[in-house]
Amino acid sequence: MGGNNPLVSWILTVVTSLFVAVMAVRSFGHWARKEWGALITHVVAGAVVAVMVFTPDKAVNILKFIGGKIATVFNG
Repeated sequence: MGGNNPLVSWILTVVTSLFVAVMAVRSFGHWARKEWGALITHVVAGAVVAVMVFTPDKAVNILKFIGGKIATVFNG
């Protein structure tokens, strides 16, 4: 995603590190309090966000597919 631009690569590295750190801290907190539903929801939401951020082309294709399926339901 960063290509040959070192600034973009550096920013993505920093953001990725922060994302992983926040995910780890929050997940550990849910695990420690035995909040299993919140832990699973948090991990799944984190995975969805990671796909959206790190593979935007694939995420757009997935959303177009889902939108098309929803549109066929309402259009008959």
